[in-house]
Amino acid sequence: MANHRLGDRLAHEVKQVTGNREGLLLRLWAEASNHDTLQESLPLFLREILDHVPLAELRIEAVQPDQHELLTLAKWTASAGMDAAHRASGIDAASMPALLRWAGEEACALHEPGQTVAGPFRHLADIPQGSAVLLAPLVHRSGLLSLVRFVSHPFETFSSLHQQVLTEALPPLSAIIENDQRLREIQRLGAAAEADKQVLLLRLGKESMGDTIVGIDSGLQAVMQRAAQVATTDASVLLLGETGSGKEVIARAVHERSLRTSGPFVRVNCGALPPDLIDSELFGHEKGSFTGALGSRRGWFERADGGTLFLDEVGELPLAAQVRLLRVLQDGIIQRVGSERDIQVDVRLIAATHRDLPLMVQEGHFREDLWYRLAVFPIIIPPLHERPEDIEPLARHLVQRAAHRLGVPTPPVLRSDVEKLLGYRWPGNVRELGSVLERAVILGHGHALDLESALGAQHNRRVSGMRNPAADPPAAAHDGSLEPLDTVISAHLARALAAARGRIDGPRGAAQLLRINPSTLRAKLRKYQLDPSDYR
Repeated sequence: MANHRLGDRLAHEVKQVTGNREGLLLRLWAEASNHDTLQESLPLFLREILDHVPLAELRIEAVQPDQHELLTLAKWTASAGMDAAHRASGIDAASMPALLRWAGEEACALHEPGQTVAGPFRHLADIPQGSAVLLAPLVHRSGLLSLVRFVSHPFETFSSLHQQVLTEALPPLSAIIENDQRLREIQRLGAAAEADKQVLLLRLGKESMGDTIVGIDSGLQAVMQRAAQVATTDASVLLLGETGSGKEVIARAVHERSLRTSGPFVRVNCGALPPDLIDSELFGHEKGSFTGALGSRRGWFERADGGTLFLDEVGELPLAAQVRLLRVLQDGIIQRVGSERDIQVDVRLIAATHRDLPLMVQEGHFREDLWYRLAVFPIIIPPLHERPEDIEPLARHLVQRAAHRLGVPTPPVLRSDVEKLLGYRWPGNVRELGSVLERAVILGHGHALDLESALGAQHNRRVSGMRNPAADPPAAAHDGSLEPLDTVISAHLARALAAARGRIDGPRGAAQLLRINPSTLRAKLRKYQLDPSDYR
């Protein structure tokens, strides 16, 4: 009979403990769902578990393998309370792989008071000898790996019941950390988007996204007409133009005039992607697909779903990546690295390059079938020196923007200033023009444009003072027989430029006269140092 009463009492106590823990978990999940930041959620989280665990310190650290460091996301101590300052501590390069291997097993480790520091604790600093430390790895869906340290009061330990409570509290704590990191990422992306917007507005010479693009009624008129023609379709667009000529500006103009304007506009610089990470960046990856892939990640195609993906400098993609890009263009299906599951994406592709893709196709550096897929609707953006009529209005807008950003009075743009600007070839195009004008505003102290200093000696290169290479006879060969091939090609290109009055593309342009692609012609002109503006 006594045994029955003892059994009933134990069963009642077990039921009470189980019920208390279930209630605790519900409250922890409620706190994780009601707040966004660690600063808000963590004190409430601690308030719930302090009645169940002898906790003296809680520390949450993000593991940053590339920097070989731990970044403290939040720290709480019973004596000082919350400390939300982010501080980094270094980890020896040899210790990081071992720590990552242990974290990949997703199992907690316990350091008892007085024990020798061993296991993953060997790689960490500030491990107290007189307290128990429960170390838990958290692998988040975003790919972030964080470590959570639960430290007991001095000379106390964590019983099996304490460890069970803390282990069960890890999922809601992980959700709190993910919410905090997601909010920070949104804030970071928002700040980056605003910075990109301001840079873009500066390039455009605009006050807001609703302003008119400088040159829309003059040098860029033909470009904007073609952009308007293709914008309302889903056809792929290939933008061809020199560096700094405004390819991203035109790509955004196409997106903003399309039916996808409410969707994302995602820009990827293909030349900046590491070759071994191109697939992961473009198509995403699954957890464990390669070393360091601690979580799943969406690629740029998935992020651009329903909108526009702008592949800048697409000519820099290696051949292997070109094959996989071609498949996406053909059927709109991607596969993350490490996955066999097909993901359907609805993306409008705009590609851009300053390179001569037809020549790269001929030389075997760019796939011909991908060229045909990308060049459904090519738009050639003329360099700044081919549209001199845009220089003056661009200068006035860029000077105004530079003065506003620098907080100085807007200096006047005099006719003599315009003449100096017209006398320079602008190999860096609008980007270079903006840099020179900003420098001129600074050097002029906001009262005038000091273009003499901003341009240096190059402002003396005036079109009116240059000789016309087309008028020069071909150099004779030393032996009186045939001229060198380069001399003949240079003279032939010069005659074509003279006949077209310096115009590259269009119905009566030099490219049409020579029956070659305008981008190919521009590359050859750069090779033979021929300036189209000399023939106008």
